[in-house]
Amino acid sequence: MLNALKLSEFLAKNVDPNLYPRMFVMSPNGTLMAYSTPVDIKDLRDQAALISMAWKEHEANLQAKRRADAARSDDSFTTSPLETLTIEFQHNNIIIRAIQPKLLLVLVGGVPPSRRTMFKITPEAYGDPRYPQNDAAEVGQASSNQPDEPPSSVERSLLPGVETGEKKRKPASISSRMSQREKDMKTGVLHIQRKKIDALTDFLRQDFDAKGFVMPDDSSFP
Repeated sequence: MLNALKLSEFLAKNVDPNLYPRMFVMSPNGTLMAYSTPVDIKDLRDQAALISMAWKEHEANLQAKRRADAARSDDSFTTSPLETLTIEFQHNNIIIRAIQPKLLLVLVGGVPPSRRTMFKITPEAYGDPRYPQNDAAEVGQASSNQPDEPPSSVERSLLPGVETGEKKRKPASISSRMSQREKDMKTGVLHIQRKKIDALTDFLRQDFDAKGFVMPDDSSFP
């Protein structure tokens, strides 16, 4: 059985007021299981309902695409469930991850207020490439092609502890000596948020497997 209280306490210990101020666990049907506090429960329920709709829509789209691809290639249809859905708004990022088929972990992440108006949804099935890409070589290449700029005051507030003095342009070879934090900085806030939910997913899956917990279908829930 899921211990909602302990799971909520675990989520509360892992939030960050700027990078990922809210985390919660829900079913694909929108039933809340656990959440970090403090929280406006009505707002959270509304958010869970919208996430449920988006998850089901993209899960159905993914299955339809798999069927169409199988029909065109005369292959047998094999399901590849939706594992991650990333929603980027002007004011925040939302990353939804299937811990189990009937259990979703949601991370709501902050973004710099200077972000321009945008709306982007990126679905990932099991085995799909990670979004955003996590390639240190590409990070190094980007740093060699563009002059380094000091982080803005907004970025400093999102990524506390980062040195902010101006730096000279680095040759590509120096990228191999960058610290992990510097690499994360260059890859972006969404990458840092993705790393967090990846780590939480690994921990929760291992914990649930060790305890033999499997979330049942909540289709009969009100």
